[in-house]
Amino acid sequence: MNAPSISLPFPADVPAGSPATGDATACLRVTGLTVQYRGFTALRDITIDIPEGEITALVGPSGCGKSSFLHSLNRLTDLVPGCRVTGSIHLADGTEVTHPKADVLTLRGRVGIVFQRPNPFPQSIRRNFEIPLREHGWSKEDIPDRMETVLRQVGLWNEVHDRLHKSAIALSGGQLQRLCIARALALEPAVILFDEPCSALDPLASGVVEDLIHSLRGQLTIVIVTHNLAQARRIADHAAVFWVRDGAGTMVEHGPAARVFSSPADPDAGLYLSGARG
Repeated sequence: MNAPSISLPFPADVPAGSPATGDATACLRVTGLTVQYRGFTALRDITIDIPEGEITALVGPSGCGKSSFLHSLNRLTDLVPGCRVTGSIHLADGTEVTHPKADVLTLRGRVGIVFQRPNPFPQSIRRNFEIPLREHGWSKEDIPDRMETVLRQVGLWNEVHDRLHKSAIALSGGQLQRLCIARALALEPAVILFDEPCSALDPLASGVVEDLIHSLRGQLTIVIVTHNLAQARRIADHAAVFWVRDGAGTMVEHGPAARVFSSPADPDAGLYLSGARG
């Protein structure tokens, strides 16, 4: 039996409308987040509000903790031996993501993730939806309509509707990534995390996936890790720049994307965003 979900109010000492969001409503509130792997501090003391219904891009050089931050938002860090996460993460309804008794299965339905390389189940396209939907309590009768809805949403239905019984592995790279996005959307998440979703795709497929991500703005909250600064400029409403300071990843700049990219206050962020460093 799954542990009961824990719902607590946002911490009183973190006011709504942090410097990251102005007056925006926070979908995720991260306070004092630190991530360690067997004593090594990968990420230190991150506090940020993730605005609801908007796109937040996480940028910075490799090894500065962006993926560790992203994976902590739906507890994928639990799967890493020796990983220790401190601080707190709350959803807008007060659910405490980091509480030891939080229902992780339910959490990962509400906070989905799409990885750099598509990770379909090595089964039929249909089974790629049946497995997670049944796991999350959907009835067998409701699954076909839900599958069609999200495949249409990602522009894939017309390409695969006549081969749903065939292996998903036969799809192209861009199709596979859209399939994985559709699979995440099928669970009706509040948030989708994207970890370098276009970096393994050719330019044409990358453009299709980028347009799809941008089209989801307003429907749910998106947090995306990307090394493509041009992509971040195109799609992000908000941006956070990560850097290594004193041997650990930290966030050195965050705020509205237009401001972060045009006039960053942190010197390292400015050099990185201008292409002079990183």
